Amino acid sequence: MGFTLFFTLLYLDYLLVANYAYVIYGVVLLLLILLLVFGGSVKGSQRWFSVGSFSIQPSEFMKITLVITLAQFLRYPKYGLGFVDIGISLLLTGIPMALIVKQPDLGTALVMMPILVAILYTAGIRLYQLVIFIGAGIAVSPLLWLFLLKPYQKLRIVGFLWPDKTADWGAGYHRLQSLIAIGSGGLWGAGWGNGTQNQMRFLPERHTDFIFAVIAEEWGFLRSCFVLLLYIVFLTCGIGIARRTREPCGRLIVVGLVTMFATQIIANICMTLGIAPIVGITLPFMSYGGSSMLTSFIALSLIFNVKMRSKIDLASRRFHGLH
Repeated sequence: MGFTLFFTLLYLDYLLVANYAYVIYGVVLLLLILLLVFGGSVKGSQRWFSVGSFSIQPSEFMKITLVITLAQFLRYPKYGLGFVDIGISLLLTGIPMALIVKQPDLGTALVMMPILVAILYTAGIRLYQLVIFIGAGIAVSPLLWLFLLKPYQKLRIVGFLWPDKTADWGAGYHRLQSLIAIGSGGLWGAGWGNGTQNQMRFLPERHTDFIFAVIAEEWGFLRSCFVLLLYIVFLTCGIGIARRTREPCGRLIVVGLVTMFATQIIANICMTLGIAPIVGITLPFMSYGGSSMLTSFIALSLIFNVKMRSKIDLASRRFHGLH
């Protein structure tokens, strides 16, 4: 299904998709709202629509929708990037983030903030504006702790910062089992299908959030480093495409999607290694999960789409009044 979507979307001009960005944004936002009423609950989270034997997670598709919408909105800032542009961009990002946190799905919601910052930076945000923006985010973070985070999410953060002080054993269980799996892999690993933490099911969510711990246990340190090298090459190629793209909407789309991939890769691997709090976030192209896999292939197709067409922006609105 992922490859089918990948090749199908290559035939569509990415600017045609961008022209319908606000419509797509409204549809996916409506799905997120309906999800809170009609969505199926799994392990206390209401993130999926069940269609027969399939489950669809709208929050995954919102990540790509947000990238396209922000790229369309910020492609031609008329007199530079003003506070109104930043405010509207923050609103476009904050509404779906709040709905996704409500599910609760903190991992997917946190991916959206780096996407916003990267696109604003590429669109030309000034340094003092960026400082004010980041400062405001730090200032409101205590409110997120008090009113948005669930008790188990708070325990995960406390368990990360002070693992020896955590009273609840469950708050540190995932981290501990992941570290045992990675440490037992050694240099070359236990061999495919021979990892005890994986095969004996000590490692929670081993097929989704903690897939990298399985790779480290069964493939070992060296081959895990090779997987990391593949990701580095992939992200470097994405950055190269963004640098060579002259059309502003395409450049912003590639920057947003590369940031999405980079955030997921870094957050997933860091939480697996115990150097970041545990959040529900998948490892692109590795973790099991239909919506996550389809999202990755759609994003990859859009990056290739921009690369294939290599448009040149000769008449942006910014210069209409000057020539």
